[in-house]
Amino acid sequence: MTKRRILMLSSDFLPNIGGVAAYVYEVSKQLLQEGHEVTVLTKYDGFGWKIREEMLDGLRVIRVPFAPVKKLQDLEYVVRTRKIIKGLIARKAIDVIHWHTLNKDSKVMRGIQFPQGVIVHTNHFVWFREMYRAGQFAKLQRMIPFTDHIIAPSYEIEEMSRAVFPDDGVTRIPNGVDPASFYPDRELGAKMRLDLGVPDDHTVVVTTNRMSEEKGMGYLIDAIPDLLRKYEKLSFVLAGDGPELNYFEKKISESTRKSPRVHFLGRIRNSDILPIVNAGDIFLQTSLEEGCSISVLEAMACAKPVVATLIGGNPDIVRHGVTGVMIAPKSSDAVAQGLEKLISDTEKAVLYGENGKNAVQDELNWEQLTKRIVALYNKSLVRKLG
Repeated sequence: MTKRRILMLSSDFLPNIGGVAAYVYEVSKQLLQEGHEVTVLTKYDGFGWKIREEMLDGLRVIRVPFAPVKKLQDLEYVVRTRKIIKGLIARKAIDVIHWHTLNKDSKVMRGIQFPQGVIVHTNHFVWFREMYRAGQFAKLQRMIPFTDHIIAPSYEIEEMSRAVFPDDGVTRIPNGVDPASFYPDRELGAKMRLDLGVPDDHTVVVTTNRMSEEKGMGYLIDAIPDLLRKYEKLSFVLAGDGPELNYFEKKISESTRKSPRVHFLGRIRNSDILPIVNAGDIFLQTSLEEGCSISVLEAMACAKPVVATLIGGNPDIVRHGVTGVMIAPKSSDAVAQGLEKLISDTEKAVLYGENGKNAVQDELNWEQLTKRIVALYNKSLVRKLG
């Protein structure tokens, strides 16, 4: 195996919570375990000029200050991060630059020339989606400067990326999960239920969605009152914060007369996710827009059947009638009907959960997916350098 020196550039990284931060951490960690040299270049929030270096689970992490003032952000993060990258290139200290977030990181990369190595970008879809649908192809081409290869985590993102960059290489490699970090654990789930006051004989629906419009949580909120009336032994655990959290809490309080069977957990840490998912019997994802949902993969790794909207990358990882139930987006009726298929058939729910766990162990895990990423690095280097 050829040892590669890889720079991961991402303004979104731990301790942030979210898909991009998790992706960068998990891929970097797996690359390190396979013997490659990995440096993560990211930010820390705050004023100042000090560049911080730390070791995180064996990873070298360089953090550049990121002031809460837009003009200072560009000055501190973009200019100084670009200078660090140019220094690494000049010292021939890296073979691959793998960058991730649009806006800040794309501004950094606009000033980078890297003839002796390759530049890879993972299209995480967040900003890309809005500009693509607005037909802003030229702007996207400026925001994603010269890149040797683009990784698309879903078929939808792959198709969009090829439309905007017809001359560039695009490869679909889905997101994954670490089965050593996410796994079925009845005791952990039972303790979480006890802490929340959820009876042992209840069916529990769990979601870890952000409480914001694009996540479609309002359709679940509208479906909950009727489901509680129909099923006496049903509880909901809703983890995540966001701009609509307070509104949803108030609406549920009014529509269910402050039912003790609906639990809002608010903002959670990464370490909280495993016990919360294991406390559930069914995992629900109501998103209206999604690339390749890491939260769904985490639930599958924990052997939970998934009810998810038929959008974006969801059908790439959730097989309807095998690992879960796909439902129409933007419909509280669809949410209710999808959940009822599993609430009323425990054996089917258990079977779907086991099938999902097997899919993660066989394919949708970071060990397997990182091997594909490394193969892409190597292929790109051979193509570019010979």
